[in-house]
Order: sequence, then structure tokens, then C-alpha cells
Amino acid sequence: MRASGAQFHVATAGDDREDATLVLLLHGFPQYWYAWRNQIPALAEAGYAVAAMDIRGAGGSDRTRDTFDMPTLARDIHGVIRSLGASSAVLVGLGAGGSLAWSAASLEPDLVKGLVTVSAPHPADTYRLGLHVTFRTWRHYFAAFLPRIAEDRLQNPESLEALLAEFSAPGNTGATEAAEHYAHALQLPSAAKAQIHQLRWTWSSPRRPSGREHLEQISRPIKAPVLTIRGDLDPLLPARAWSRTASRVTADYSHVVMPRTGHFPPEESPEEFNKLLLGFLENL
Repeated sequence: MRASGAQFHVATAGDDREDATLVLLLHGFPQYWYAWRNQIPALAEAGYAVAAMDIRGAGGSDRTRDTFDMPTLARDIHGVIRSLGASSAVLVGLGAGGSLAWSAASLEPDLVKGLVTVSAPHPADTYRLGLHVTFRTWRHYFAAFLPRIAEDRLQNPESLEALLAEFSAPGNTGATEAAEHYAHALQLPSAAKAQIHQLRWTWSSPRRPSGREHLEQISRPIKAPVLTIRGDLDPLLPARAWSRTASRVTADYSHVVMPRTGHFPPEESPEEFNKLLLGFLENL
């Protein structure tokens, strides 16, 4: 699919009627569309038009000179919605994809009719120095400044499985079972490099002019209904990371904590997650 001056790989399913609600799924780090393998069939069966895109730089989507910055990635979401022939969409984003969903909803509110973010407080609150994230989060951020080592770790199935296990709830293999798929996708030319540089750009955004400008632009209140979801055993983002999120939303807002779940609720607890997601969609 062509959008925003680049080619995107988008997995689609479900109702193709013009009046069907489009649900656009946005993966996180270090994933691609396959992260939503447990949600796509459920959403399609419920009558929604479903699209799971590979974010620019990931999977089968283009890797371009401007792959790394959040403003470009947020505009990509707007372009994909329009290229799918929809006038609006419900955005569902995990981790870095959740941050992009927040940004896209703020920059083009008329394109977003609902927002579900998973393991993703509002980026204006997340990407700042402080104790709202854990030491482990900062350790992985600083590891991104050793790109060769970080890329090798992402491309090796065994080391990537260990990384996914570290981010998950203890003993939960929902995300780790996809490690080989993710590693193969990250072995594509420049794919691992793109995800590492996106991570670096995002977390350093408050300390660069373009990043500060973007964070200021996306600080407008969200006017669409919002559901935020957190795993209670997420080792990267403690509960306090969401302390300011409700103030970012002027429409209906709800926050759900999923038990026995880490950073990847759609993979670690898919049945419970799907119930929450479908319930939110039904109430729109």
C-alpha cells in the first residue's frame, strides 16, 4: 500500500463495506504486524474492518531516510487510514505503537474515532527524565546507543526470546513464542537498525528541537474516547507512569490493569485483552 510517500505492508481482514468501522493496529518494539495475530480474527468475526500495519522501517514496510522520527511515523498513520479508503479509524497501539497512536489522534483528531493504547502512557509524559519508568527501561534505552550490539541481539532468535521474556510476566510465553518470527523480520536489510534508531529518537525527543516541537504539538487534549491498558507485572512501566494520562483526555476515559500480565497484553493474555477491546468498540 502506498501512503505518505512510502510503501507499507498492511495485513487486512474483516468487513470491507464502506460503513464498517476500521480498526488500525499498531505494533510496538521489536515487533511487526504479527504481534496482532490473536486479535485480527476476533475483530474480523465481530464485523470490523481490520488493518495491522508494519510501521515504517519494520517488517515489509519501506525504510527511508526519514524512518526514525515520530512526526513522520504519526503522519504515516493518517496516510494509511486514507489509503484504506476510510474517513476515520479506531487506533489500537502497543508500546511504541501506542505512543504513535496518541500522536496521530492529537494531530488529526477528525481521523480518529477512538483510541486504545497498551503499555503506552501519553508520550508527552513518558519521554521525560524521571522515576516514572523503571531502571530496566533506562538500561534498555542506553543500550540503543551501542547499535551494533543491539542489532545483533534483535536479530538472534535466542537473545530476542530472552529479551521478550524479560519484558513479559514471569513464566508467560505468549510473546516469546513469536521470537523467531520477529528475529527473521529484523534480519531484513536495515530493519533492526531502523527500530533501534526509532527508539533512540523517541526517548531523546525532549532534548532535540524537532522532538520538543512535536511533543508540544501532541499535547492538545484528546477528544475521542480512550482506553488505556497496563499489565500489572509490566517490568518497564510502573503504575505511576499513568499518573497524568487522564488529564490528556476530554472524552470518556478508562484505564484497566490486567492481572498476571507483562508488557505485551495482546500476546500474553489474548482472550482477556480481546474482551476489553471488543467491549470498548461496542460502546463507541
